[in-house]
Amino acid sequence: MHTGFVRATAPLAAIVLVGCTTQPTTRGPDAWFAIVNGERVDVPDIPMGDADTINRIIQLGLNDNRVMEHLTYLCEEIGPRLTGSTNVENANLWIRDTYIQWGLDNPHVEEWGTIPVRFDRGLSLAEVVTQRTNTDDEGNQTVEYVIEREMQFTTLAWGPGTDGPVVGHVVRMPQTVVEYEAVEDRLGGAWVLIPAQRAAGQRRSRNRARAHHGQRLQARQRLAEGDLTAWPEPAPEPEITVIEYADAITGEWRGTMSGGPIPDGAPFVLTLERGDDVTGSIDFPGFEGAKITDAMFEEDTGALRFVWPMSMGDVNFSLFAHDSKLVGKAVSGDGETTFTVRGQRGATTAPADPMDPANAELAILDRVLLAGPAGFLSTSGDERVWTSSIGGWRSLDPAQTGGDAEAVISEPDYDYINSRLYDGAEVFVRIDANNVFTPGPIPVYNTIAEITGTEWPEQVVIVSGHLDSWNGVGSQGAIDNGTGTSVTMEAARLLMAAGAKPKRTIRFIHWTGEEQGLLGSRAYVEMHKEEIMANVSMCVVDDGGTNYEGGIQCIESMRDYLAAATAPINDVFYSEVDGQYLNVDVQVRQSMPRGGGSDHVSFNAIGVPGFFWNEVGRANYRRGWHTQFDRLDQAIPEYLRQSSTCAAVTAYNIACAPELLAREIKDEPAEGN
Repeated sequence: MHTGFVRATAPLAAIVLVGCTTQPTTRGPDAWFAIVNGERVDVPDIPMGDADTINRIIQLGLNDNRVMEHLTYLCEEIGPRLTGSTNVENANLWIRDTYIQWGLDNPHVEEWGTIPVRFDRGLSLAEVVTQRTNTDDEGNQTVEYVIEREMQFTTLAWGPGTDGPVVGHVVRMPQTVVEYEAVEDRLGGAWVLIPAQRAAGQRRSRNRARAHHGQRLQARQRLAEGDLTAWPEPAPEPEITVIEYADAITGEWRGTMSGGPIPDGAPFVLTLERGDDVTGSIDFPGFEGAKITDAMFEEDTGALRFVWPMSMGDVNFSLFAHDSKLVGKAVSGDGETTFTVRGQRGATTAPADPMDPANAELAILDRVLLAGPAGFLSTSGDERVWTSSIGGWRSLDPAQTGGDAEAVISEPDYDYINSRLYDGAEVFVRIDANNVFTPGPIPVYNTIAEITGTEWPEQVVIVSGHLDSWNGVGSQGAIDNGTGTSVTMEAARLLMAAGAKPKRTIRFIHWTGEEQGLLGSRAYVEMHKEEIMANVSMCVVDDGGTNYEGGIQCIESMRDYLAAATAPINDVFYSEVDGQYLNVDVQVRQSMPRGGGSDHVSFNAIGVPGFFWNEVGRANYRRGWHTQFDRLDQAIPEYLRQSSTCAAVTAYNIACAPELLAREIKDEPAEGN
């Protein structure tokens, strides 16, 4: 039974218009215009909703809009809403109860399935700490940890956390047998730092974290069965062929430069030629190469100096060449970064790790896990940390939710730790990943309510958005998709407050399971397919963040209905910041989309018109999307006021149109082919 999360709301009949606007109190249809493919056009002559009702909706949307109240409550009182979590169920029931309070018809939650394990995330933190040992007057020692740096982090949903705060020193994950042997005595109780992957296309962390989790599960299973991956056989050392040169430096030198931002080293190829002057070039494959300048070589000392004029500034090399070996340093032009340089001329050298790397990764992972680390650290690739889930969560055994925690930290936090380790400092990390598992089966719901149609109640226009969100540490689920949820709620409230009497039923649906693959909408379509095919005119989805509903894509046969339905919104909402009206562009396309990333796709898949509002504006959706920055402060109120009013007016007009919205007709395949 739901007893909480019902917010006091003024009775709809008692709403008083407040504030002011530059728009006229009412606008007749003669002032309306449509926008199609970016061009202003006359409104198609199609009977739609009552003009007085439309004006009431618009005036309420302008002057008494409560979309931010709904969003604030959703973010601050309920919080992020993972599918199947306690928070999302509370949100399902709060919306249902709010719709009851507003007087909508048939408010209810509809179960679309179950999940095996509920996952909730409690208060969680990650910190770099300094260890201090205190000695009292009697010589007793105690250890305390002082916070040095708070970190941005997340863990995978349905993934393992920690049993309370866990403090451990940081050790880099060994990549070779040699590296493992150097740290094997320090792995127990350590937070193991997984190397960053900075190649192009590898910035986002969520798929890597999921892959790491799967690799560790397989390794734990191997170890439980006593199947420890054997060390690989030593690889044969290659023959070393030394090339003789006429002088001490002419030829091709290969080596590495390490330090500063490249602690693990970057390979280089240095080509030198000694004539009257020393000339040559240096190349860092995949990065940058250039001819060297100001080169000098002292025969008696072996000193070699030159400048690498790279695009970011000169680097000054000071090296010593002797017996085809090259050692020394390179200093950035500003003197702030010093690199260690090592190389060899005219030779093929044996690899640093004498083992065949084919099975080395598995063998090392097995032994790292056997050492009993505190957990693992990886980086997101920039200042954002993305949250996703483990693989196989829908078949997760409630008895097997433990495992090795992995905290995905931001790139600045990773670089801070990695730099300290490179400097030789001992770094301690304290992480409390408060992941709570509740055995299921756990029911999961969509929340639904209606305004019943007066003439064709069996026919339906759906206004919707997904209620669920990822629940990473710090997120409130604001722009994905608290905004769409709040816009849908406010559209319902505006219609009720305006006394709208649509001819068709307007149904408001708050999906869950969207983030895991449109699960709630797909199940809804499957459960009600016959009714949907026969009677649903369209389903619109608001799921593009806090920008305004600035466009809708359709095919030619839908053009006039949607142009007429959206026309009353144009030149109503003016943004002083943007210096323009927040208008709606009906964009005609060759076909309706079959793919996409939100719940409209579930309807288009069966040929029922589904629309994803094109959201236009100044907001940076990608900053908050699935990250710790998905918070209330990202919301832009003026955009959400336009969106909620636009959704209400459009739905009301389509619900009053003479016919259902046209369906897309697919070409039949030619016979005999």
